[in-house]
Amino acid sequence: MPIASAPRLRRRIAAAACAVATSAALLAVPFGSVAVAAPAAPAATEPPPGGVPGVPVPSITWADAGDGFQQADINVPYDYTDPQGRTFSLHAVRLPAADPANRIGALFVNFGGPGGPAAATVREVGRDLLPPEVLARYDLVGVDPRGTGESEPVQCTGSTAEQAALPYATVAEFPTDRVQEEQAIAQVRAFAEECRARNGDLLDHVGTLQFARDLDVLREAMGDPRINLYGLSYGTFLGQVVANTFPTRTGALVLDAVVDPAWASGPLDTVSWIREGGAAGSAETLGRFFELCAEAGPPRCVFAADGSPEQKYAELAARLRTAPLLVPVPGQPAQPLTYSTVVTVTVGLLYDADAWPVLGQLLQAVHSGDGAAVAAVLESVPQPPMPQGYLNVPDARAAITCGDTDNPRDPYRYGEVARELDATTAPYVGSRWAYLGLPCAPWTGRSTERHTGPWDSWTRNPVLLIGNRYDPATPYRNAVAVHDLLPNSTLLTVDGVGHGSLGVSTCASSLMSQYLLTGATPPAGTVCAADRGAFDPVPTSALTSAVRTGVPLG
Repeated sequence: MPIASAPRLRRRIAAAACAVATSAALLAVPFGSVAVAAPAAPAATEPPPGGVPGVPVPSITWADAGDGFQQADINVPYDYTDPQGRTFSLHAVRLPAADPANRIGALFVNFGGPGGPAAATVREVGRDLLPPEVLARYDLVGVDPRGTGESEPVQCTGSTAEQAALPYATVAEFPTDRVQEEQAIAQVRAFAEECRARNGDLLDHVGTLQFARDLDVLREAMGDPRINLYGLSYGTFLGQVVANTFPTRTGALVLDAVVDPAWASGPLDTVSWIREGGAAGSAETLGRFFELCAEAGPPRCVFAADGSPEQKYAELAARLRTAPLLVPVPGQPAQPLTYSTVVTVTVGLLYDADAWPVLGQLLQAVHSGDGAAVAAVLESVPQPPMPQGYLNVPDARAAITCGDTDNPRDPYRYGEVARELDATTAPYVGSRWAYLGLPCAPWTGRSTERHTGPWDSWTRNPVLLIGNRYDPATPYRNAVAVHDLLPNSTLLTVDGVGHGSLGVSTCASSLMSQYLLTGATPPAGTVCAADRGAFDPVPTSALTSAVRTGVPLG
């Protein structure tokens, strides 16, 4: 069965994974174990909870959170080298299994980012996330990773206004010339310095391996023998760390939109997000957008009117590099729409196939040089609620990414990589992905422990990997590579576009549900079709996702 409220679901997940460009911002600029016999696995001794001797197992007191949801704050070790010392408070929300007598266990969910909250996302879309038959058998549990959401959140600036004044440090934009590059380098230095001053050694204790240990401790606290996890995007990196740290405790593990573990480590002159494949994925998916837009033609893709979409994009990009387009804003001076913003929004809207027609409308308006038409496109789209209060996502993303991954210390290296990619394999989008790593150049936080391999452990239960053919953040080749690494894994291919399979393919949803309920994986080589083409008609409500997609990262 199709996942209910798929557009709302994708919109909220995209926001959790770090939406940094919305229509309003655009105008303001900056825009339990599986119930099957386990396969034979090499004999291994079960590690203690968290994988470290002496870790106290917390007692969880769940409180009512309304509408059948529960919430709790749970203490785990702050540092696993001192398991009985200082504690770290994790915030969790769960939707208890509807059929507790036949409960399989807790199913942790992580929506990516890094830096996206899980607890609030589960509270908002938990009932729509998976089919009822799955929610009957699992407690759905969203735990805010360390430093995110309400789990001792990292805060690098004093206010939302101060944060907004640092578009390069928060990667809302990227520099396009040498003057902007110097501004960006100055911003990230100030951002890193203030973040360390405000957060102290918290920046060294928000790593992925530490959170993987946390999940194992929570598993034990909830009385489950296995770790069950649905991970999307960065959540697939978390899942790989879980699988390779606790292979004998792996239960149902779904990794959707797969991150290449090369994200974590590599030569020190390489950028983590480029190793992960983001630039390649965006370039391939943008090329697919051009192809499908041309095939659909107006009115389904208005950007195909009067010329090749690919050529028209090159023309509008060249113009914006020279001078921004002024966009009228009611009650305010007209705001400049820059080359950086258009590329950033383009990448963001590629995440959701339902947003591709809107992207076509937006690009057509930009190509025409009509700022009022740009404003009209955005005004025609239903507006979702804007986040309230301080947005922790950019800060948590920097803390986790820079603490967990290898990146150049020379801040000028990012521009070199960006310009090379723009000129060769990843036109336009290369700079977007290369500069995502720039905050890591001056960053002083470093995870006290990191998992940098091995990545090829035999897991007690099979791992289900899901990859879209055209994914702008985690290219399909990543899923193939991780399938080759994990010997007890199955790859499910979705012949569709966008970031992740949720709400995209009924076939994939059904096979994932079958796996979660029985442990049965699809036959090797299974390919699921998308339910709808990128430029097929969609309900008006689906267009809301177009303005919330922004640019989730990995």
